[in-house]
Amino acid sequence: MRYFKRAVIIAGICLSSQLLNAQFSTSGTQEGPSLGDIARQNRQDKPEHAATRPEIQQLIDGMTSAAEGGGSEEQYRNEIADLLAQHKFEALDKEAHEARVTKARLAGGGWKLYTFYDVVAAPPSGKTASDTAWNTHLILLARWAAERPQSVTARIAAAESYINWGWAARGHGYANTVKDQGWAAMETRVAQAKTILTGAGSLGEKCPFWFESMQHVALIEGWDKARARALLAQAVAFEPTYYHYYREYANFILPKWYGQEGEAEAFAKEAAGSALGSQGPFLYFEIASVVNCNCGQRQGGLRMSWPEIKQGYETLEQLYGTSKLKMNRFALMAYLAQDHETAREIFTKIGTNWDEKTWGGRQSFDQARAWAGANAAPQVSFTPSR
Repeated sequence: MRYFKRAVIIAGICLSSQLLNAQFSTSGTQEGPSLGDIARQNRQDKPEHAATRPEIQQLIDGMTSAAEGGGSEEQYRNEIADLLAQHKFEALDKEAHEARVTKARLAGGGWKLYTFYDVVAAPPSGKTASDTAWNTHLILLARWAAERPQSVTARIAAAESYINWGWAARGHGYANTVKDQGWAAMETRVAQAKTILTGAGSLGEKCPFWFESMQHVALIEGWDKARARALLAQAVAFEPTYYHYYREYANFILPKWYGQEGEAEAFAKEAAGSALGSQGPFLYFEIASVVNCNCGQRQGGLRMSWPEIKQGYETLEQLYGTSKLKMNRFALMAYLAQDHETAREIFTKIGTNWDEKTWGGRQSFDQARAWAGANAAPQVSFTPSR
């Protein structure tokens, strides 16, 4: 009966099974063009895309101030959650469209569009909700898609929901801790997500998050690196300022997934070097937080250049202001770098406002904060806990 219900949900959501130009059907063996080549080609192409975004050059050059793009993430999350709870589908579509066109950012530099999907792609009780709550949520998204047949947003929300539901079934532990039924449920749900994304790709409005959601599929399905890199190239060509793509790919090539030691670090240098203006240092910081803030996955000190990470965080603050999440990530990296002065300064700003996703547990945060506040700064070895 549960499989029948899911089939009904998919029927309401997925309007098309047409392949999106078969762009993900071959793996290939070439690395493809550099990120700089892709960005340059993007600026030469797509005049119609630029026409719908009058501030594109300003944003690409990283000149948008925190006052223009920043805001309270908590407030924004609550607003989107309320619209979904009230079934205001037209308002949700308008908000997503606005976020795409304006490239609006919240404090800390994260795209509003990223946060939008993070809200609508899970039940109100969160990503660890019961299967009943997930089914109720997916039925609501199916209604959204049925009432608004041309809504790419509804379909991407549904696809991302299936991916999140898949992770809920699998769990976030090591592969050898996952039970057979967890693997089976995840495989089924990710296949459903991929089908929905394929159908959504044929709709008129395109969305940067479509590519990020497909990157989530690639991670779970275990695409080879050439294919994952080709997906990144397509994403960057579509929207070079959507930095979340780079974070997803950096995660993909970490040793815990499909990469080798040092591969993500080398990618950070390449990506930052190909970015325009102030976006280079910002991008370096963001990828550094992926490499260094995957709690419990490694031991040792900081990886990547600490001076460049510091410059990236300073750029982030100047452009977009900062946030609880970004301060905690910077504090963790200052601790790993054993920069006592910088760590003391950022921990003072954080106070007790710690971020569980960054530290994994309160004990790890308290340990680092105590070290930063000490008069003497002995060298310590630290691995965030889960």
